Amino acid sequence: MCSGSMDSKLTGGGLRDGVCRVVSQVFPLGYLESPIIRRYSAEPTEWLTNSKFCDELLGQEAADQPDENFDCNDEPSHGNVTIEARKKPNETKASISGSWSSNMNHSTDLKSRHRTHRPYLLQTVLDAPSGKVVSMLDRWIGDGNQLERNEFLLVLFHLGKQRLYRKALKFIKWIEGRNLLKFEERDYACFLDLIARHSGIENAQKYIARVPKPFRNEVLYETLLVNCVRVSDIQKAEEVFREIRNLSLPLTVSACNQMISLYKRVACNKVADILTLMEKENIKPSPFTYKLIIVLKGGSNDMSGMELVLSEMKASGVELDFATRTLVAKFYIYAGLTEKAEAVISEMEMDYIKDKRHAIRSLLLLYADLSKPGEVARIWKLCTEPNRGDFVAAIEAWGKLGCIKQAEETFEAMLETTKKVSSRYYNAMLSVYAENKLMDKGKALVERMSSDGCPSDPVTWDLLIKLYVNSGEVGKADSFLLNVTKENLDRRPTYGSYIYLLRAYAKEGDIHNAEKIFDRLKKVGYPGREPLYSVLLEAYVNAKVRPHGFIERMRADGVRPVKIVIDHLKFLDQLPREGVPELEV
Repeated sequence: MCSGSMDSKLTGGGLRDGVCRVVSQVFPLGYLESPIIRRYSAEPTEWLTNSKFCDELLGQEAADQPDENFDCNDEPSHGNVTIEARKKPNETKASISGSWSSNMNHSTDLKSRHRTHRPYLLQTVLDAPSGKVVSMLDRWIGDGNQLERNEFLLVLFHLGKQRLYRKALKFIKWIEGRNLLKFEERDYACFLDLIARHSGIENAQKYIARVPKPFRNEVLYETLLVNCVRVSDIQKAEEVFREIRNLSLPLTVSACNQMISLYKRVACNKVADILTLMEKENIKPSPFTYKLIIVLKGGSNDMSGMELVLSEMKASGVELDFATRTLVAKFYIYAGLTEKAEAVISEMEMDYIKDKRHAIRSLLLLYADLSKPGEVARIWKLCTEPNRGDFVAAIEAWGKLGCIKQAEETFEAMLETTKKVSSRYYNAMLSVYAENKLMDKGKALVERMSSDGCPSDPVTWDLLIKLYVNSGEVGKADSFLLNVTKENLDRRPTYGSYIYLLRAYAKEGDIHNAEKIFDRLKKVGYPGREPLYSVLLEAYVNAKVRPHGFIERMRADGVRPVKIVIDHLKFLDQLPREGVPELEV
């Protein structure tokens, strides 16, 4: 699979033509109530009021991030180029009243039109080689075409979905350079977001000086903050957060949520500081704030603390939606509190009529976590008109239970009832094969995926790497990762792909290859983070080799050593000096 026709199918052919679909997690980093997203909440147009649609328009990633988040089965439903209308989120409106959709008066007509074909501009941009994007766009204008804001937003949306940030950046630079649209607040924020993703946080900070002063507002700075949190850059995030306050810009609940999300991963002791600040500034917690605290408490196995948060939510009149109750049930399951988990699940079944769609998906996965195949089968029978999201949840549930036959039957039923599916739905089945070490079935599925005209994406690559590693073929996983990186310059493999491979080498005590993966990860643009160093150090521990200057190396990347790193270094220092090599790192 790392060479020949299979490799070309996976790494090159057709990748421009499909929209990558990432199975979303509960709290993908960078998703947290982006300031751009909040702008939509006051507008009547439906297809751009979906916060997740707008999040993907900005290119927010889920799969690139090393987070401990849990699924809440609330994925957006975009097929290859299908954009489905969604109801507005129930989040409190932000104090800001603008909207990206101010010029989207014909959005309803656009929706139905775009469900059947791509607009010519989008196809032009997707088909253009990265080095010829500008010349092809100039030719498009020269043919007498006029750029409309609707098309501009749609092109950015699909480029973001495919993580073609370099191409998206060229596209928006071309628009600015040719003065084809009058840039507004949202456009400057989107420009900054693309710079941060493609060229790094420091270049995004420099861009702010180019933005006209009237548009250097909380939207712009919160967009920068989102990207700092996305890459877990605590120093930059704190710097931007302080700047928001120093400039006397409105301090919003979304900015506070960003900091809580960051601190819950890298500095749990600082979460209380943000909560105190919110109380002092009279900033009311949003439902998302409570969810973040539930994840923090549940993730640290603090069940009593989690229950206090739930009590406070009820006292404040915040309704526990299916996503929140799913989180709570999962934490109870992982803590071994099966009775409490079943009580929450029973309540969810009682409220089934209120929200059938989310109930079906949550219940399928929760009963799978409880290892109850009979209950999974019962809930699946209740879903008489499943959509693709329901099929994916059922496939995942059967996969968790190791019921490969049922998962395959569900997958085939999905293909029979759906005219066209994106890579996301093939990835759901591929994930089952990867978790169950079914290499031959995984290869056959990828061949079928290619022959069906469904392009692979970074999530497909990630699952193939897991399939190789889980099957004991770490070297092939390494070669495959190297190939897709070289052959897809416009997009990069997920952060998780590198971490998974790094863990495999660390487990073997293979310091040379672990360092090689560490170096490649940083070269493709991912920053050095605490989890990365922790995994790398495990290679030295398993090889019983002292890494010289490891702490200094972490500090150079602005990473603080956590307890496990300190414990590992103490262990290595206590090894007998004789016969224990020490390597310069």
